[in-house]
Amino acid sequence: MNETNDRHEMNDQNEANEKNKGHLLDLKMPVGGLFSAIGIVLTVYGLISGKEIYARSLGINVNLIWGVVLFVFGASFLFVTFLKNKAARKANANGVGPQHHIDNK
Repeated sequence: MNETNDRHEMNDQNEANEKNKGHLLDLKMPVGGLFSAIGIVLTVYGLISGKEIYARSLGINVNLIWGVVLFVFGASFLFVTFLKNKAARKANANGVGPQHHIDNK
């Protein structure tokens, strides 16, 4: 009977660890980095390009506007990733996160 209780406790602990583990493949970091990099390139190009190339867009610097938009979008992904990692580190420091132990039974 005691062995059955131990198994149930281990199953409950494994389920709690799985909930706290999160996803192993988190795409927010590379996607955020990619959008931020493209946003920086477009913003710089919009700042250094001449006004004559924007005649077709009614004088609106589309590269600058979309560069800023892409950079803010990518930075928001990176910020959310940073917050998630910070919360995970805090949870692990408090002993709430996944526990790595070897059961010799």
